Amino acid sequence: MSVICVLYSSNTTYDSLRGILAMAAAELDRLGHEVKMLDLLAPDFSARLNALLPRRAETMALGFSGIGLDIHTKDGRLFWDVAQIPVFTWFCDHPCYFARRHGLESRYTAHGYVFPDHAAFNRDHLGANGAVFATHMGIPDPGFFGSLPPEKRNGRLIFAKSGWNPVALERGWRKTMPPKLFALLFDAIAEARGKTCGAFPKIIVDVAEQHLVYLKPGGELFNVILTRLDNYTRGMRTREVGAVLADYPVDFVGGGWSDLDVSGRPARVLGAMTFDAMREGLGSYLAAVSLNPNIDLSVHDRVFFALGAGTVPVFDANRFSAAEMPHLARFSFGQNTTCIASAVEAVLADPSAAQAAAATTLRELYPRFSMQRSVQDIHEITMSIAGAAGASFLPAEPVPAGVWTPKQAA
Repeated sequence: MSVICVLYSSNTTYDSLRGILAMAAAELDRLGHEVKMLDLLAPDFSARLNALLPRRAETMALGFSGIGLDIHTKDGRLFWDVAQIPVFTWFCDHPCYFARRHGLESRYTAHGYVFPDHAAFNRDHLGANGAVFATHMGIPDPGFFGSLPPEKRNGRLIFAKSGWNPVALERGWRKTMPPKLFALLFDAIAEARGKTCGAFPKIIVDVAEQHLVYLKPGGELFNVILTRLDNYTRGMRTREVGAVLADYPVDFVGGGWSDLDVSGRPARVLGAMTFDAMREGLGSYLAAVSLNPNIDLSVHDRVFFALGAGTVPVFDANRFSAAEMPHLARFSFGQNTTCIASAVEAVLADPSAAQAAAATTLRELYPRFSMQRSVQDIHEITMSIAGAAGASFLPAEPVPAGVWTPKQAA
C-alpha cells in the first residue's frame, strides 16, 4: 500500500474540489492506503509536505484541476522533481484553461482527465510528457449520500448549476477584444452550436482562416478563442435549460440565478450551497438535472453522483450515455427545448419507472464505473508509470538488447 498525499485548497467555489477529493480520499482509505489530506493554504502545509520526503519511495500525490501541481522550490525547480514524488493531477476543466498547467513536462507528473475528450485534446495539441490519461469520475460509494427510500423523497428535481449570463459575457468581450477577434469568436460560436468540444478545434481553425487568421490549436491566441467559445456555449445552454425548468418543481442551486423570475411558478431559487450540503441533500430528491460540459465521451460528475444517491439523473445525452446508460434515454434530452421538457415530464409522470431505470443503470455500471475503480487506476498509473518507477522501462526495449544487431563481419 502507498502513502497518498491529497492536495486541495480550502478557498474553491462552494468548496467543491475539496468535497470531491474527500470522497476520493475515503475510497483510497478503504483500499488500504495511508491517506493524508493537505490544504495548500494551511500554515503547516510546507512542513507536512516535507515530512513525506523520508517515505518518498512509497508516496504519491493526488490533486484536482491543477491544484498543487506547479509548486516550486525557492530556486525555481518543480518540487515533485526535487522530492522525487510522483503526482497525478485529475483535471475536470478543458486544457485550454490554464494551458501551462496542462502542458507541464516532468517525469514526476501524470496528467489525468475525468473526460476522455479533454485528454484527447492534450494528446493532439499539447502533448505533455507524451502521454495523458483519462479516468472517469465514476459513481462514489452510495453510502456517501444518505439516500432516502423512494416513497420518502420530496418529489422535486434539483439543478445544481451556476447561471452564467451570456449577455454579460458578450458585452464584456466586445469592450476588451479586438474587433477582428470578436467577430471571429462569434462566427465560431454560431458554427459550434449543438456540437461537442472534439469538434471545436477544427471549427475555430476553419472560421479563423475565413477571417485570414491562421491559428494552431493549443496556441495562446487559439486558447483565447476556445475558452470564450466554451464559456459562452455552456452559458447559453445553461440559460436555455433553466428557462424550461422554471415551469416545473425544480430547485435551482448555485449563483447567478437572481434574475430568473419564478414568482407564481413551481420552481425555487435556493442560491449558493456548499458541496457537502448539496451532497447530503441529493438523496432526498426525485431527480437531478445536469449539463455535460460540451463532452461526448463521459458524463458530468453530477450524473454519477445522482446514480450513487439513487436519484434519477436527467441530462443531455451523448455518445457515452447512449452506449452505457440506455435505460435513461427516456429521461435525457437533446438540443431543443421541447425535449428538455419531455424528459422532465417523463420523470414526473412516472416516478417509479424513472427510479427503476436509475436503479438498473446503477447495477449495470457499479463497480465498473465506480469512483473506487477510478482511484485504483490513478494509483496504478502514478506508482508504475510516473516518477522513478516509470524510468525503469524507458526508453522502451521491445526485445532483449542485441537481438536486432547485425552480425559483425569476421
